[in-house]
Amino acid sequence: MQRKRRIALFALATLLAAVLAALGWFLLPAGDPIFHGKRESEWLTNIVYGESKARIQQWRDFGPEGLRVLERGLEPGRGYRYRQFYRRYAYKLPRFMLNLLPSPATDKSYSTRMCVISLLSEMDTNAWPAWRAAARALEDEQDGVRQSAISFFTQREDDSALLNRMPPRDKKSLLPRFLRGLEDPSNWGLRNNAAIALRYYPEERQVVAPALAKALADAQPQVRLIAADSLNRIDPIAASRAGVVKVLAAIVVHPDDQIAGRAPSVLRHCRNDADEAVAALLKGLHSTNSLVSSSSVWALEAFPSHADSILPELRKAAERTDHAGGYAKQAVKKLEARQAAQ
Repeated sequence: MQRKRRIALFALATLLAAVLAALGWFLLPAGDPIFHGKRESEWLTNIVYGESKARIQQWRDFGPEGLRVLERGLEPGRGYRYRQFYRRYAYKLPRFMLNLLPSPATDKSYSTRMCVISLLSEMDTNAWPAWRAAARALEDEQDGVRQSAISFFTQREDDSALLNRMPPRDKKSLLPRFLRGLEDPSNWGLRNNAAIALRYYPEERQVVAPALAKALADAQPQVRLIAADSLNRIDPIAASRAGVVKVLAAIVVHPDDQIAGRAPSVLRHCRNDADEAVAALLKGLHSTNSLVSSSSVWALEAFPSHADSILPELRKAAERTDHAGGYAKQAVKKLEARQAAQ
């Protein structure tokens, strides 16, 4: 009995020694080399969110050496490994051992990482060689950094985005992280950015389309809007089946005009459900909000085949005295000219 007890105590002592030895590595501070006459940490902590054009150009001029500094600025904050260890294993340790462990340090470099990833995004193609560091930031312990890291890959949100230019193998390696981001339960901004990223994966529509279709039921209208847009881009047929137009029809009458005003541009491309899209846009046309009405005028011009039902409503809208009325007058002339030319 005593022998078993000694063996158990020895095992616990060995485990404790291993844990305490590991703490030295977990908590070991990183180096801080000199870069252009200053410590790297000084350069990094002086980066601000929304840097000036001059400062962005300065970092571009630093070239690959500067990128290495910024990449190191995206590394997890001091104590990250220990925080990960503590979250993963602390609850499994005996209480007396847990009491010997220090509490995890606060993540003090969070704001720096946010500013660094923002700067890298603003550097456009000059920062593309740092994409692997940005990819690691997609796994950051802070959801705000993960959200901003997605923007690095989708900057400008058009065909010039990095995700649209990456080698297929590298691009595919990022897909699971965007899919996880789309399901983040606590940060709708992260889900929003993930939905934007997924529009660049038409070749993976079999996996991406169901995920975006699920996001059409998101609690946040902004996420529903982006999910509808992305789904319609990568798979219009799946978008039609998922009821994208119904989702957008509800958003176009949303009380927040900044959200409602973006729905018409998505409805403009819902050609597989043209009748329903036009009906939704006509509701937007008669919105009392000038932004929503103006956006709807522009979108309705994409459906000349429905001119017979659109023109009477545009003529009514042309009587308005705001910007929407002016746009409606121009749209009426265009549609009438098309009809006359047929």
